[in-house]
Amino acid sequence: MNVFRLCGDLSHLAAIIVLLIKIWKTRSCAGISGRSQILFAFVFITRYLDLFTNFISIYNTAMKVFFLASSLGTVYLMYAKFKA
Repeated sequence: MNVFRLCGDLSHLAAIIVLLIKIWKTRSCAGISGRSQILFAFVFITRYLDLFTNFISIYNTAMKVFFLASSLGTVYLMYAKFKA
């Protein structure tokens, strides 16, 4: 495992968790761009299309699934739950 990839994944994971907690606790999406979150979700969906065809490792698959779920969850919270 590449230590730089691990550090990058963990910092990305922490940022997503902080974002979701901020949205949930304040019940507001103020200061967060909805369009950017939709673009992030679109990028992750297209980037991780190989999830169903190529298996590299459990770690890789778990991170891809988490990044997809969290980006779609952020869009859901912004546009359905808290109406940005």
